[in-house]
Amino acid sequence: KKYGGRRQATTYAYRHHQARPDHPAFYCLVVKPQWYQVLLSDPTGVVASAETPWDPDDLRLLAAYIYSHYDPPRGHFLWDDTIAWVPGATLDHPPTWKVKVQDQWYTQGQFIFIGEPWGRRTTILRVKDDSGGEIVIKEVYRHHKRRFKEEKILARIHGDGDVLGVVRLQGADHVTTNNETIKCTAKGEETERTKERFALLDSGSRLLDAKTVNELLEAVYDALEVHRTVLLEREVLHRDMSLYNILMYPKWGGVSGRHVSEKTPVSIRDVLLGSKRPAEERFPTCLVIDYDNAAELDAKSGGELNDRTGTPLFIARSVSLGTVLLDHVSICGKPMPRLTGDALYLYTTAYGQERYDRYNDEPGSPKCHGGLPPSLEVDDFDDTRKPRFFHRPEHDVESVYWTMVYALLRAQPAAAPRERYASESSANVWNILLSHRIPAEHSRNVENRGNIINGLRSAWLELFDPTMHDVALLLSQISQHVRSEYAWWTWEGNFQPDHLHEAVQRLILQYLVNHRDNPIKLDPRRPRPTASSSADQGKTRTPTQFSQMQATGGTGTHTRGQVGSGRGSAASRNRGRGKGSRYAANRKGGAKTTAAAGGPSQQSVHSREQATTNEPVANSKRKSSSKPSRSSKRLKTLSGEPVPSVGQGDDDNVDGL
Repeated sequence: KKYGGRRQATTYAYRHHQARPDHPAFYCLVVKPQWYQVLLSDPTGVVASAETPWDPDDLRLLAAYIYSHYDPPRGHFLWDDTIAWVPGATLDHPPTWKVKVQDQWYTQGQFIFIGEPWGRRTTILRVKDDSGGEIVIKEVYRHHKRRFKEEKILARIHGDGDVLGVVRLQGADHVTTNNETIKCTAKGEETERTKERFALLDSGSRLLDAKTVNELLEAVYDALEVHRTVLLEREVLHRDMSLYNILMYPKWGGVSGRHVSEKTPVSIRDVLLGSKRPAEERFPTCLVIDYDNAAELDAKSGGELNDRTGTPLFIARSVSLGTVLLDHVSICGKPMPRLTGDALYLYTTAYGQERYDRYNDEPGSPKCHGGLPPSLEVDDFDDTRKPRFFHRPEHDVESVYWTMVYALLRAQPAAAPRERYASESSANVWNILLSHRIPAEHSRNVENRGNIINGLRSAWLELFDPTMHDVALLLSQISQHVRSEYAWWTWEGNFQPDHLHEAVQRLILQYLVNHRDNPIKLDPRRPRPTASSSADQGKTRTPTQFSQMQATGGTGTHTRGQVGSGRGSAASRNRGRGKGSRYAANRKGGAKTTAAAGGPSQQSVHSREQATTNEPVANSKRKSSSKPSRSSKRLKTLSGEPVPSVGQGDDDNVDGL
């Protein structure tokens, strides 16, 4: 066969990594009538020995394979004794996990997210402490060249007190076993990854679990307010806002003695009630998580902002392409929207007239959002004089926009008839969204999602049931602000980096006020379909395929009613990396579920990737004649080339880290 058994072995390795977080690395044995081969898999990837003939006079490799299970070579961490599998009381009860963080053991752990096995290999569990309180444990294998670290970013955000709405860290550890830090280097020292573990206090549910449209939009509003607060007050840019990292119905960890920052933003609930709660009571309707791709804007290097970072389905268009957009729509702008009636009164009551006026454009002025759009026609631009691309705050707002589009298109109105199939127009939109990839550098000129964001109002109306037509109009209005490429604007002294946050939030607030007495109830148990009746079901990638995967021993969720923080998926996480690209542009991303830090149900665990759409495939390798050293009984090294696989991890390539 083409792959000589390595494909099957790598598939088993893929599953084993996901099911057993207590096994940082392990060996696989490929047996054929003519030869055998040993594979080593750890978060850096898979490497293999030569295909070794069966020779009764020379079975040193086989002997070394067996011996290494009992006395593994230095650097081969086969066991992590700080996390342990606990069998269920009976076969009907699923196993649980106990986990150690900073010398404290947590028990009754259940998976809520399991990521790609090669790369960061993110695993998230909900556990209980000695008092029965719940927290979330997140563990990752961090590349040794990664510059920004999530625990340090969170410490910066919560430095003068907790900023409610941003996940809070209780503790962080390098994971050690036998007094040795777990470091994986199967593919060489340059690929070294260290196991890190975090205890997180807060959790939440995915936006797809919204019970009403209003509650979903409230969570989006608050996510934007939290994001802009962290941007302006802490100079931190998230860079990976997505369905997996914006949670609703937050579940706040019980803490005592922690100060709450006065910078904690005003929540949409405060705005709608017409009065502000004290900062320590100002819990928002959202939870923003997963800051391991965040950048500190005052860092000396600043090169990170040139990288293409994000989740493919939700990444901003210009970030995906790694270049400033230039087309007839992106160089046009819309003035800052004005609020009317009660929405204006509630806004100024919560934030003050000064904030409202600060973002407004003068009537009749050519300015949009405080800046001047280009005056040239697109055909008159000198393409060689494009502004230099970098990740702007507006790009994170666009990621929130794609997240909102996704969640609202899937939302099933409780009173509307259920669709068995999506309409052709809806199926076309889903095909564009779910097939989006971060392109290779040589193909940076195609961004099919422009067909969605540039759609006419009538196109948006076609996508929704009549009961949701006001939602369609809202998305149409928001699109007109988000689709502009603000890097082309000329800013004259009044640049507000959060101007796009303001515009989108104003439109959401106006909708919420206009519909506060008649919220549209949703049925989160029955999301709307994504495939049309004429589609080839075997080829249509559905959100179930894209965001959920049932795996032996459970899989992660930064999605399905669990807790959320996740990375990649076959449909949604081709991360670019390399020159100007944050992740390998052609990789299939990690498995993640929609409840990154919490969620209502623990009955099922999901991954952001369907096994059938992203099975690991071992590439064929050249044979090597090298043999194990005669001086050791153990597998000191595995000769032969590394075995790459479809879905290899988030940080395979560290250019631009």
